[in-house]
Amino acid sequence: MAAEGIDSRDVTLRDYIRVVWRRKWVVIGMTALFLALALGYSLTRTPMYEASATLIYDSPLDVANPLSSGQYVDPTQRQTALSSVASVIASPDIIASARQAMGQRDIAAGYSVSAAVQTTTGQSDASTVLVTAASPSARTAAAAANAFATAFTAFRKTQVQAQVRQAEQVVQSKLDSFKSPVSRQSADYVTLLQRLQDLQILEATVTGNFRVLVPATPPGQPFSPKPRRNGEMGLAAGLVLGIGLVLLLEQFDTRVRTADEAAAIFGMPVVGNIPKLSSKALASHPMVVLGDSRGRAAEAIRKLRGNLEFANVDGDLKSLFITSSLQHEGKSLVVCNLAVSLAATGANVVLVDGDMRRPQVHAYLDLPNGTGLSTVLTGRSELHQTLRSRTVGLRLTEIGKSGELDAVLQGGERLHVLTSGPLPPNPAEILASRSFSSLMAQLRTDFDMVIVDAPSVLAVGDSAAIARSVDGIVFLMDLTRAKRPLLEEAAAQIMQMPCRKLGLVLVGPASRRHYSYDHYSDYAHGESPVDASAGKSARRESARV
Repeated sequence: MAAEGIDSRDVTLRDYIRVVWRRKWVVIGMTALFLALALGYSLTRTPMYEASATLIYDSPLDVANPLSSGQYVDPTQRQTALSSVASVIASPDIIASARQAMGQRDIAAGYSVSAAVQTTTGQSDASTVLVTAASPSARTAAAAANAFATAFTAFRKTQVQAQVRQAEQVVQSKLDSFKSPVSRQSADYVTLLQRLQDLQILEATVTGNFRVLVPATPPGQPFSPKPRRNGEMGLAAGLVLGIGLVLLLEQFDTRVRTADEAAAIFGMPVVGNIPKLSSKALASHPMVVLGDSRGRAAEAIRKLRGNLEFANVDGDLKSLFITSSLQHEGKSLVVCNLAVSLAATGANVVLVDGDMRRPQVHAYLDLPNGTGLSTVLTGRSELHQTLRSRTVGLRLTEIGKSGELDAVLQGGERLHVLTSGPLPPNPAEILASRSFSSLMAQLRTDFDMVIVDAPSVLAVGDSAAIARSVDGIVFLMDLTRAKRPLLEEAAAQIMQMPCRKLGLVLVGPASRRHYSYDHYSDYAHGESPVDASAGKSARRESARV
């Protein structure tokens, strides 16, 4: 099993612990459920009491010598007698006799009786049997155990006495065969007469080989249910099943959650972490670097810009494109904000909307899209006539009567944009044409940086065509939607593209913690309150733009 996207050969105990901790609420829920079920079962069960009477097996008297003691008893005979107790106690005769001895109150309470040979550790021969009765009433449990034990011993005694009487009758019939006085003087007659006397003694002293050694007494506490034991078992079962369920879910969960996992799949560093904007934020100001320049998203865009500048230390990176594995991951939004952020630093930047299937650049930047990349490549419009610009920077020019600086749009920084234009029927062929390569070469010459918004790599093959005409690629992935099989397929395609792999941009859920840069920006480096007010005025003007 692979934990958190790690190969199964590299999984450690720490990885399993991390997986379980991430889904700890599943484990807690399962544990609580089974604990509640166990306690609920215990509380809804009727308390049952158990009492036992102990029967002991006595050695039978020797018929030939009934007054002798310490005679040898065959172990097989004793074991047979002991093992037969359970079946004899369950016989109708014993049940009827025991019920007759019990009162109606005890019978109405209900009971169950069983018998088992009692063995002692270290001893191979047993000589006692436990007659156990269970009942909702402690008194009934003891009464039933004693009644069945007594009924059994009485039954055994009656059975043995019947056997002895039968033997007496046989001996007596033999004696009656000696009719003459002479024959009664013979040794055989004397022997038979002695045997008859022995049998009479045996009949008078017979016990049935079993007697009650320890009578049953009413128990003080029920033996079932046991809430503590059931609770512990429910707790353990819930914990084990919860952990097992978590590990099972992890096997079927192909989501990629961390930057390390993403970097391992693509073999590229993470150059940006962008918080995912809410639907309300997208509707109000999608261009966060202009409308919410101090928000977390705008700060993340600036960090991405800085990391890409570090990737261009040698200055040979003149063009790049950004793509993703799937649609609706926020690629176009990040591209537009990144281009605006780069242009705001004074760089001569051109943004090209290379997605001629679902273009979004013109919508985010509020630009017309009657002409664009498609019309330039097909010769229906000239590049210099088709390029549009968007103001992204401000210059502070005068102080108002209130003492605050007023921000006006006079010579501010501008972003050049080449929108997609009308959607062509063959976008893949257009992007793979020599005209597109020539256009990109011209843009690299005329501008400091060319940024291309490319379609998703798994949706269409347009990105592979664009890759032949740019210097680098940046891959964007939404951590809330990323699936390992899709990312591995996208990574395989990207590795074959003939351009530099600059890094990954991760889009994830916004953190609940909010970091404000207002105080630092307003008063850092000894900035006066007047200067801070001027900065706020400029930002308000930027938001209106």
